Amino acid sequence: MTMVDWLLTEQLVEIFQEAVAKRPFLNVELVARDPHGEEGVLAGAGTAVRIEARDGSAFLVTPKRVARVVSDQAHDLVAFPDLVGYDWISPEMSEKVALKDEHFDHLYLYPRASPPIMLDKLGEAVYPLMTFLGRVVEYRSQKVLLRKLDDDVVELLGRLLLAAPRGPFFDDEALVALVGRGRDSMRVIAGMWPRMDLAAPELRELLSALADALIEGEHDGRWAADAWEEWIQESPDRLSTAVEIFRRVSTGEV
Repeated sequence: MTMVDWLLTEQLVEIFQEAVAKRPFLNVELVARDPHGEEGVLAGAGTAVRIEARDGSAFLVTPKRVARVVSDQAHDLVAFPDLVGYDWISPEMSEKVALKDEHFDHLYLYPRASPPIMLDKLGEAVYPLMTFLGRVVEYRSQKVLLRKLDDDVVELLGRLLLAAPRGPFFDDEALVALVGRGRDSMRVIAGMWPRMDLAAPELRELLSALADALIEGEHDGRWAADAWEEWIQESPDRLSTAVEIFRRVSTGEV
Protein backbone atom coordinates (compact mmCIF):
# COMPACT_ATOMS: atom_id res chain seq x y z
CA MET A 1 0.00 0.00 0.00
CA THR A 2 1.65 3.22 -1.18
CA MET A 3 1.39 6.60 0.51
CA VAL A 4 -1.07 7.73 -2.16
CA ASP A 5 -3.26 4.69 -1.46
CA TRP A 6 -3.26 5.57 2.24
CA LEU A 7 -4.19 9.17 1.47
CA LEU A 8 -6.98 8.10 -0.86
CA THR A 9 -8.27 5.63 1.73
CA GLU A 10 -8.59 8.47 4.22
CA GLN A 11 -10.35 10.59 1.61
CA LEU A 12 -12.70 7.74 0.63
CA VAL A 13 -13.79 7.18 4.21
CA GLU A 14 -14.04 10.87 5.09
CA ILE A 15 -15.94 11.95 1.98
CA PHE A 16 -18.52 9.17 2.06
CA GLN A 17 -18.98 9.25 5.85
CA GLU A 18 -19.75 12.96 5.60
CA ALA A 19 -22.11 12.35 2.66
CA VAL A 20 -24.05 9.67 4.57
CA ALA A 21 -24.24 11.91 7.64
CA LYS A 22 -25.86 14.63 5.54
CA ARG A 23 -28.12 12.23 3.62
CA PRO A 24 -29.06 9.24 5.81
CA PHE A 25 -30.82 7.50 2.92
CA LEU A 26 -27.96 7.94 0.45
CA ASN A 27 -27.56 4.93 -1.83
CA VAL A 28 -24.04 4.09 -0.61
CA GLU A 29 -22.55 1.80 2.00
CA LEU A 30 -19.06 2.23 3.42
CA VAL A 31 -17.76 -1.30 4.05
CA ALA A 32 -14.68 -1.94 6.21
CA ARG A 33 -14.41 -5.62 5.35
CA ASP A 34 -15.68 -5.98 1.82
CA PRO A 35 -14.30 -9.13 0.15
CA HIS A 36 -13.47 -7.03 -2.91
CA GLY A 37 -11.96 -4.15 -0.92
CA GLU A 38 -8.34 -3.21 -0.47
CA GLU A 39 -6.16 -4.81 2.19
CA GLY A 40 -3.48 -3.03 4.16
CA VAL A 41 -5.54 -0.18 5.56
CA LEU A 42 -7.93 0.18 8.49
CA ALA A 43 -6.23 -2.53 10.55
CA GLY A 44 -5.90 -4.81 7.55
CA ALA A 45 -9.57 -4.70 6.57
CA GLY A 46 -10.74 -4.42 2.96
CA THR A 47 -11.95 -0.87 2.45
CA ALA A 48 -14.63 -0.08 -0.12
CA VAL A 49 -17.74 1.95 -0.85
CA ARG A 50 -20.64 0.13 -2.47
CA ILE A 51 -22.99 2.23 -4.60
CA GLU A 52 -26.42 0.77 -5.29
CA ALA A 53 -27.41 2.06 -8.71
CA ARG A 54 -30.98 3.02 -9.58
CA ASP A 55 -31.30 0.09 -11.99
CA GLY A 56 -30.45 -2.51 -9.34
CA SER A 57 -26.80 -2.91 -10.31
CA ALA A 58 -23.92 -1.95 -8.04
CA PHE A 59 -20.53 -0.28 -8.25
CA LEU A 60 -17.60 -0.73 -5.91
CA VAL A 61 -15.20 2.13 -5.20
CA THR A 62 -11.91 1.51 -3.39
CA PRO A 63 -8.74 3.59 -2.91
CA LYS A 64 -7.37 1.88 -6.04
CA ARG A 65 -10.20 1.33 -8.49
CA VAL A 66 -13.82 1.48 -9.58
CA ALA A 67 -15.48 -1.88 -10.29
CA ARG A 68 -18.89 -3.15 -11.33
CA VAL A 69 -20.35 -5.79 -9.04
CA VAL A 70 -21.92 -8.76 -10.80
CA SER A 71 -23.21 -11.51 -8.50
CA ASP A 72 -20.25 -12.30 -6.25
CA GLN A 73 -17.64 -10.85 -8.58
CA ALA A 74 -16.26 -7.33 -8.89
CA HIS A 75 -15.01 -6.54 -12.38
CA ASP A 76 -12.58 -3.61 -12.60
CA LEU A 77 -13.73 -0.73 -14.79
CA VAL A 78 -10.71 1.48 -14.18
CA ALA A 79 -7.65 1.33 -11.94
CA PHE A 80 -6.80 4.76 -10.53
CA PRO A 81 -3.18 4.86 -11.78
CA ASP A 82 -4.76 4.87 -15.27
CA LEU A 83 -7.42 7.52 -14.55
CA VAL A 84 -6.60 10.91 -16.05
CA GLY A 85 -9.96 12.66 -15.78
CA TYR A 86 -13.73 12.49 -15.43
CA ASP A 87 -16.81 14.42 -16.55
CA TRP A 88 -20.21 14.85 -14.95
CA ILE A 89 -22.66 13.76 -17.65
CA SER A 90 -20.96 14.56 -20.99
CA PRO A 91 -20.13 17.68 -22.99
CA GLU A 92 -22.92 16.94 -25.45
CA MET A 93 -25.50 16.22 -22.74
CA SER A 94 -24.69 19.39 -20.84
CA GLU A 95 -26.00 21.36 -23.81
CA LYS A 96 -29.33 19.54 -23.79
CA VAL A 97 -31.03 21.17 -20.83
CA ALA A 98 -34.18 19.10 -21.16
CA LEU A 99 -32.24 15.86 -20.75
CA LYS A 100 -29.78 17.12 -18.18
CA ASP A 101 -32.05 16.56 -15.18
CA GLU A 102 -32.92 13.06 -16.34
CA HIS A 103 -29.26 12.14 -16.74
CA PHE A 104 -27.85 14.02 -13.75
CA ASP A 105 -26.30 10.85 -12.31
CA HIS A 106 -24.19 9.87 -15.32
CA LEU A 107 -20.43 10.05 -14.94
CA TYR A 108 -17.72 9.55 -17.56
CA LEU A 109 -14.30 8.24 -16.57
CA TYR A 110 -11.30 8.81 -18.85
CA PRO A 111 -8.59 6.15 -18.52
CA ARG A 112 -5.17 6.67 -20.05
CA ALA A 113 -5.04 5.25 -23.60
CA SER A 114 -8.57 3.74 -23.37
CA PRO A 115 -12.05 4.83 -24.45
CA PRO A 116 -14.22 6.68 -21.89
CA ILE A 117 -16.21 4.57 -19.42
CA MET A 118 -19.75 5.61 -18.51
CA LEU A 119 -21.22 5.03 -15.06
CA ASP A 120 -24.97 5.60 -15.00
CA LYS A 121 -27.94 5.43 -12.64
CA LEU A 122 -25.66 6.50 -9.77
CA GLY A 123 -28.39 8.46 -8.01
CA GLU A 124 -27.35 10.96 -5.35
CA ALA A 125 -24.11 9.01 -4.88
CA VAL A 126 -22.78 10.80 -7.97
CA TYR A 127 -21.95 13.85 -5.84
CA PRO A 128 -19.61 12.32 -3.24
CA LEU A 129 -18.17 10.08 -5.96
CA MET A 130 -17.21 13.15 -8.01
CA THR A 131 -15.61 14.70 -4.92
CA PHE A 132 -13.57 11.55 -4.34
CA LEU A 133 -12.52 11.23 -7.99
CA GLY A 134 -11.31 14.82 -7.81
CA ARG A 135 -8.97 13.73 -5.01
CA VAL A 136 -7.85 10.75 -7.09
CA VAL A 137 -6.90 12.90 -10.07
CA GLU A 138 -5.22 15.48 -7.84
CA TYR A 139 -3.17 13.03 -5.80
CA ARG A 140 -2.15 10.79 -8.66
CA SER A 141 -1.68 13.23 -11.52
CA GLN A 142 -0.42 16.32 -9.73
CA LYS A 143 1.21 15.71 -6.38
CA VAL A 144 2.65 12.32 -7.26
CA LEU A 145 3.94 13.34 -10.66
CA LEU A 146 5.43 16.54 -9.29
CA ARG A 147 7.48 14.50 -6.83
CA LYS A 148 9.01 12.67 -9.79
CA LEU A 149 9.97 15.88 -11.60
CA ASP A 150 13.07 17.83 -10.61
CA ASP A 151 12.47 21.47 -9.78
CA ASP A 152 14.61 22.61 -12.70
CA VAL A 153 12.45 20.63 -15.15
CA VAL A 154 9.25 22.14 -13.71
CA GLU A 155 10.74 25.65 -13.91
CA LEU A 156 12.01 25.19 -17.47
CA LEU A 157 8.65 23.90 -18.72
CA GLY A 158 6.96 26.79 -16.94
CA ARG A 159 9.19 29.24 -18.83
CA LEU A 160 8.31 27.45 -22.06
CA LEU A 161 4.59 27.90 -21.42
CA LEU A 162 5.10 31.55 -20.51
CA ALA A 163 7.32 32.27 -23.50
CA ALA A 164 4.60 31.21 -25.97
CA PRO A 165 2.05 33.94 -25.15
CA ARG A 166 4.34 36.61 -23.72
CA GLY A 167 7.60 36.21 -25.60
CA PRO A 168 8.56 37.47 -29.07
CA PHE A 169 8.32 34.09 -30.76
CA PHE A 170 4.79 33.78 -32.16
CA ASP A 171 2.21 36.20 -33.48
CA ASP A 172 -1.46 35.47 -32.81
CA GLU A 173 -2.05 33.54 -36.03
CA ALA A 174 1.08 31.41 -35.63
CA LEU A 175 0.17 30.52 -32.05
CA VAL A 176 -3.35 29.40 -32.99
CA ALA A 177 -2.02 27.44 -35.97
CA LEU A 178 0.57 25.72 -33.79
CA VAL A 179 -1.45 24.71 -30.72
CA GLY A 180 -5.05 25.66 -31.50
CA ARG A 181 -5.14 28.22 -28.67
CA GLY A 182 -5.08 31.99 -28.61
CA ARG A 183 -2.77 34.18 -26.58
CA ASP A 184 -5.23 34.72 -23.71
CA SER A 185 -5.86 30.99 -23.37
CA MET A 186 -2.13 30.28 -23.30
CA ARG A 187 -1.62 32.92 -20.61
CA VAL A 188 -4.18 31.16 -18.44
CA ILE A 189 -2.42 27.81 -18.92
CA ALA A 190 0.96 29.35 -18.13
CA GLY A 191 -0.51 30.92 -15.00
CA MET A 192 -1.94 27.58 -13.84
CA TRP A 193 1.32 25.65 -14.27
CA PRO A 194 1.94 23.25 -12.57
CA ARG A 195 -1.37 23.26 -10.66
CA MET A 196 -3.22 21.23 -13.29
CA ASP A 197 -3.83 17.67 -14.44
CA LEU A 198 -0.24 16.81 -15.37
CA ALA A 199 -1.28 13.44 -16.80
CA ALA A 200 -3.59 14.96 -19.44
CA PRO A 201 -2.49 13.95 -22.96
CA GLU A 202 -3.35 17.44 -24.22
CA LEU A 203 -0.73 18.96 -21.94
CA ARG A 204 1.99 16.63 -23.24
CA GLU A 205 1.03 17.48 -26.82
CA LEU A 206 1.04 21.21 -26.03
CA LEU A 207 4.50 21.16 -24.42
CA SER A 208 5.93 19.04 -27.22
CA ALA A 209 4.52 21.28 -29.98
CA LEU A 210 5.80 24.45 -28.33
CA ALA A 211 9.25 23.03 -27.64
CA ASP A 212 9.63 21.65 -31.17
CA ALA A 213 8.65 24.98 -32.73
CA LEU A 214 10.94 27.03 -30.49
CA ILE A 215 13.90 24.69 -30.97
CA GLU A 216 13.43 24.65 -34.75
CA GLY A 217 13.25 28.44 -34.81
CA GLU A 218 16.39 28.72 -32.68
CA HIS A 219 18.31 26.39 -34.98
CA ASP A 220 17.11 28.35 -38.02
CA GLY A 221 18.04 31.68 -36.46
CA ARG A 222 14.47 33.04 -36.57
CA TRP A 223 14.53 34.58 -33.10
CA ALA A 224 16.30 37.72 -31.95
CA ALA A 225 19.79 37.11 -30.60
CA ASP A 226 18.85 37.52 -26.93
CA ALA A 227 15.27 36.14 -27.04
CA TRP A 228 16.14 32.54 -26.24
CA GLU A 229 18.40 33.45 -23.34
CA GLU A 230 15.85 35.85 -21.90
CA TRP A 231 12.84 33.52 -22.02
CA ILE A 232 14.12 29.91 -22.03
CA GLN A 233 17.52 30.31 -20.35
CA GLU A 234 18.58 26.74 -21.10
CA SER A 235 19.98 25.09 -24.23
CA PRO A 236 17.65 23.62 -26.87
CA ASP A 237 18.94 20.16 -25.99
CA ARG A 238 18.08 20.74 -22.33
CA LEU A 239 14.57 21.89 -23.27
CA SER A 240 14.07 18.82 -25.44
CA THR A 241 15.27 16.60 -22.59
CA ALA A 242 12.90 18.29 -20.13
CA VAL A 243 9.92 17.66 -22.41
CA GLU A 244 10.94 14.01 -22.82
CA ILE A 245 11.33 13.60 -19.05
CA PHE A 246 7.86 15.06 -18.57
CA ARG A 247 6.44 12.71 -21.21
CA ARG A 248 7.91 9.65 -19.54
CA VAL A 249 6.76 10.68 -16.06
CA SER A 250 3.26 11.77 -17.10
CA THR A 251 2.62 8.52 -19.01
CA GLY A 252 3.81 6.37 -16.12
CA GLU A 253 6.93 5.05 -17.86
CA VAL A 254 9.01 6.12 -14.85
